[in-house]
Amino acid sequence: MLWVDKYRPKSLDKVIVHEEIAQNLKKLVIEQDCPHLLFYGPSGSGKKTLIMALLRQMFGASADKVKVENKNWKVDAGTRSIEVELTTLSSSHHVELNPSDAGFQDRYVVQEIIKEMAKNRPIDTKGKKGFKAVLLIITTPTP
Repeated sequence: MLWVDKYRPKSLDKVIVHEEIAQNLKKLVIEQDCPHLLFYGPSGSGKKTLIMALLRQMFGASADKVKVENKNWKVDAGTRSIEVELTTLSSSHHVELNPSDAGFQDRYVVQEIIKEMAKNRPIDTKGKKGFKAVLLIITTPTP
């Protein structure tokens, strides 16, 4: 295990760098009012740490049980249909992917993934959240 992973905060209560943001996220979870969220900032600023702490707060430790998949997506790109292979990390509560791996077809990939997840919504939500989180990891080159 890497040092950074060993000492990374596991809950929103343990976050000290973005403490105010973490407390606001915790309020959203407690009130069960979690809208669409956009995390931005330079590489290494703690976005992924905050997101993973938020997922643990919402779904418990099972959010950490991720599997890596190479998945082929058949995407309608305007007038034609294309097939794109993407590597995804997923748990039973979230899907994490980098749409820019699809090149210029990234917006079609995002649309297709959201449609797919909306179709596969759990029927029995007794005691469970009736939604999944989608993490789009978008990287921009540094100047």
